[in-house]
Amino acid sequence: MPKLDWEEVKARFSQNPVSYTKTGKQFRVSRITDDAIYIDLPSGEQYVGRLLLEKAVNLLNAGRIIQGPADYKRLVYDQRPSYAWTILRDMGFTKE
Repeated sequence: MPKLDWEEVKARFSQNPVSYTKTGKQFRVSRITDDAIYIDLPSGEQYVGRLLLEKAVNLLNAGRIIQGPADYKRLVYDQRPSYAWTILRDMGFTKE
């Protein structure tokens, strides 16, 4: 099963930092560290943790289904679930 390759995440969002949530809301990735992806929001910069994204990928690899942000929030953690799910979708781990 595929793992979350952090170098691929960095490359993807460095090349194209703009993405759209499941509901079509645009957001921009401002920076990526070894531990998190930071997102520019009207309320200020927020982040999605790498370990939580990896946890989600492990659940997906174990056969769990994460169809959207609500599933991410329920199964993984309530840390920017719309953006976290979108990152997983953009990296090919989930589908709309």
